[in-house]
Amino acid sequence: MKTEFVIIGGGLSGLYTAYLLEQLGKEYILLEGRARLGGRIYTEDKFDMGPSWFWPDMHPRITQLIDDLHLSVFPQHDKGAFLFDKHENKPPLRYESGYAGSPQSMRVADGMQTVVNGIKDKLISGRIIRNAKVTHVAHTATEQDSYSIVTAEIDGEAQTIQARQVIFAMPLRLLANSITLSPALPTKIQKKFASTATWMAAHAKFFAIYDTPFWRKTGLSGSASSQVGPLAEIHDASTNDGAGALFGFVGIDAHTRQSAGNELIKSLAIKQLVRLYGEQAAEPIDVKLIDWSQETMTATDADKNAPNGHPQYGLRDIQSALIPVYQQGWYFAGTEAAEENGGYIEGALEAAEAVIALSVSR
Repeated sequence: MKTEFVIIGGGLSGLYTAYLLEQLGKEYILLEGRARLGGRIYTEDKFDMGPSWFWPDMHPRITQLIDDLHLSVFPQHDKGAFLFDKHENKPPLRYESGYAGSPQSMRVADGMQTVVNGIKDKLISGRIIRNAKVTHVAHTATEQDSYSIVTAEIDGEAQTIQARQVIFAMPLRLLANSITLSPALPTKIQKKFASTATWMAAHAKFFAIYDTPFWRKTGLSGSASSQVGPLAEIHDASTNDGAGALFGFVGIDAHTRQSAGNELIKSLAIKQLVRLYGEQAAEPIDVKLIDWSQETMTATDADKNAPNGHPQYGLRDIQSALIPVYQQGWYFAGTEAAEENGGYIEGALEAAEAVIALSVSR
């Protein structure tokens, strides 16, 4: 196969890159290692197992995209009292002032996956290959030509694609850890990529789903902070059509989570919700747990150690080292490459726009 662009990664950044290339009349093939599209955007039964919030006042790209796709949105529920869970054997402290955030967090009515699906539906069919795990990318330059050979295992069979330009729309650390590049990236870039924490990769999200958001009847917002755990931060995750849900970020580190196992974490989380919200929390109609540190197409072993605070993302500090890499037609998207909004959904779109500006002007 031959094409002008190969995009590696079918998350939001890769799909949006494909969309922008189509607007410019460019040919491409997008390779996604999973059977599904979306990457860290993943919705089950309208519940976002990955990112769920966006902030219109801060994030104009994703806000405009959602509007262009004619998707319904609604505000994150934050009305009511906030709970602070300090002691296992004492009731939580209750703060009537609530948790109201500023600016207002917004959610997509049927989940963020509908954004992914909306972009995919706009693309020309036949240009996306799933279950395609890229293993090698090798650049060749002659006096007459410059191109890369991308090798991927597609449904278990090694295949190659020749492309003028390659866009890596994936976590930088995962790229450094999983794809053999020839020539190798300059040492400064390798170190930068290897040290760039993958957004969300250290985290796990737990959901308890109920017929109704019963906690609201007692004046609770659903939001809580806990020093006891296992859930460290809890919020109302109810759907816009009335199903009740609470979700929490698991406050146990990735190594301990793996040793404990999912069933124990689920059991302890339900006990915690009963302690905070009462006996009605004891019998959810469903529970969900995703541990992103165990998703091998998102996280590496290094990502099991969570960063302290929000990392500094972007490639500004290695721009000089990237010049020869750009000259051979290799570019880097994904939210970790975004200068202003790295680590947010907005960053995935920002990085895609930046890559298009670089590659198309080449």
